[in-house]
Amino acid sequence: MPTLAKDLNETVNPRVAAISPSGIRSFDAHVSKIPGIVKLTIGEPDLNVPEHVKQAAVQSIVDNDSHYTSNRGKIELREAISGYLERTRGVHYDPETEIVATVGATEALAATIFSLINEGDKVIIPTPVFSLYFPLVSLAGGTPVQVDVSEDDFVLTPELLENVLKKEGPAVKAVLLNYPVNPTGREYPRDVLEGLAKVIADHHLYVFADEIYSDLVYGVEHTSMATLLPDRTIFISGLSKSHAMTGYRMGY
Repeated sequence: MPTLAKDLNETVNPRVAAISPSGIRSFDAHVSKIPGIVKLTIGEPDLNVPEHVKQAAVQSIVDNDSHYTSNRGKIELREAISGYLERTRGVHYDPETEIVATVGATEALAATIFSLINEGDKVIIPTPVFSLYFPLVSLAGGTPVQVDVSEDDFVLTPELLENVLKKEGPAVKAVLLNYPVNPTGREYPRDVLEGLAKVIADHHLYVFADEIYSDLVYGVEHTSMATLLPDRTIFISGLSKSHAMTGYRMGY
């Protein structure tokens, strides 16, 4: 089995070397060996890909629709995303210039963070939350500021955000909001979001809004940050949760 040359052992980017392996994936690999277990580990919906989606994928292969697309993704897909967000979120994105299809929401997050976070920038991240955000910010040279919201009904309140901003200073460039929240399932009420929007606008910050679970809400109405702060929000989502297409890697 080939091994890395010894003189290359110390050439790894130190930011990568400092990142721990995913605890979620390690635990999932361990419990997946237990027969008959009902797993509540990784975000995998308890349903299959809809039949019409499967057939469309099959037909795409038969039609040899497997060549390079625009860097932004096929325009038909971007138009469908634009129409969907206008119908369900009440916000319009130009499919020609404001939407990018990505390899899952993970690539959308990485592209957003690597594009906007510079050395020394800080990103406020309410916790508990999906652990991927922290290494992405660190790899970009930024500092993830973890804010424990377990004592505030698992939401970042406007008052808490204001206090954190005073403490962390002008290096804060963005607030990352994931809601409904992975792993708590907590949805953000509209009045809390409106309060957060005012604080964020007053402090001239970006919002990285990971709303990948927003189609899976029950008994409440989802309010997208993109409707409250369209000029400051990077809206991130995909089809992994709404259509159980985790392996298809369809994000935007």
